[in-house]
Amino acid sequence: MSTKNEENLMEELDINMASYKEIREALAGLSEILSINLSKKDFYYLAAMDNLQAVHNNILAILEKIDPREFRKRLRDLEFDEAEIEKNFPF
Repeated sequence: MSTKNEENLMEELDINMASYKEIREALAGLSEILSINLSKKDFYYLAAMDNLQAVHNNILAILEKIDPREFRKRLRDLEFDEAEIEKNFPF
């Protein structure tokens, strides 16, 4: 049987993972908008893509510092999903 504390941690973990997925999708959407509106050689495109990459990397760095074993397992699972998102989020 799991304790109430473990259940709360798992629920919070589910919420955090859903939030990360939403952020990742939003970053991919912004990347796509930039690709449609600007040349990939345009300074503003390149600067914006650098900033989107920095946001993404910082979010992952924060998530990696969280200790629960289950979270780390789910983070590894997300790494496999990254291949799919890279189709729309070219970093």
